[in-house]
This record gives sequence, C-alpha cells and structure tokens, in this order.
Amino acid sequence: MGVELYLVRHAAAEERLGGRPDAERRLTAAGREDFAAGVRGLRALGLRPDRLLTSPLVRARETAGLLAAGLDGPEPELESALAPGGSAEELLESLRGAGERVALVGHQPDLGRLLLLAVAGRAGDGAPLKKGGAARVDFEGAPRPGAGALHWLLTPRQLRWLGRA
Repeated sequence: MGVELYLVRHAAAEERLGGRPDAERRLTAAGREDFAAGVRGLRALGLRPDRLLTSPLVRARETAGLLAAGLDGPEPELESALAPGGSAEELLESLRGAGERVALVGHQPDLGRLLLLAVAGRAGDGAPLKKGGAARVDFEGAPRPGAGALHWLLTPRQLRWLGRA
C-alpha cells in the first residue's frame, strides 16, 4: 500500500505589520480568490485526500478550509509539526499510517525541505513552492527519506489554468 502525499503552501496572506503576531496573519481577498481557482485545478488532477493536516497558523488554516470546501474533502486537522520551524524528519515519520492520500498545508521553507527529504533523502535548503502552489510525492510503501517520487510540482498559475481547462 502506497501513499500519495500532497504538499500545499498557504495562499497569499497579509503583510507583516508591527504589533500583530505573525501567526495571526490572514489570507488576503486576492489570495482567497486565487487559491479557490487553484483548488479547481487540484480537483481536476484528482486530488481527493483521506486526511488534511494543517499548520495551526491562521493563514494555513484558512487555506486548508478552502481546500477542504473545494474538494468536498475531510475537515482539516491541526498538526503542530507543520508550524514554521518544524522538523521535516519528524513530520515525515509521523505520516506513517496517516492514510493513503494525505494533504499537508504549511509554510516555506519547511514544505520545500520536506519535499527534498522525501525525494532526495536530505532536507537541504528546500525546493521552491510558491504561495498557493502544490506538489505531489508518491511513496510505494510508508513515507521515508529518499523513497518518494515527485509526481508533479505546480505553481498557483498552473493550478488556476488547470482549473479552467
């Protein structure tokens, strides 16, 4: 039994302004609209997660909510390891037994590090993943470093285009 792992970076969020904690930044109206269009592209690609795990930060939770609504998918579950600065190694380990199709909503550079760990066996500086972009990594068995095969890595623009096609 293999695992399809979907990595989704949160959509465009408010700028960092003095006084407000980074964790409370919300999605912008344009970020919501663009991501909703991108979700149609993810749907066209056949994304139907069994589980949807999200960073506890507001912008990621909002992105996960849009993803769940657009895919008629499972309710998002908070995963503290997806918060900025989480360990890619621990997160990959925690995915064992999480389901056959798991979507993660998080942040850069952490998702990029997880992507590199999954396909190359080491986290490195992280692979590029734009705001609202997504990647699919397939594992033949349980997720482990270097055992993943990159199926696709798409920008938000590409996802929106797929959603219109």
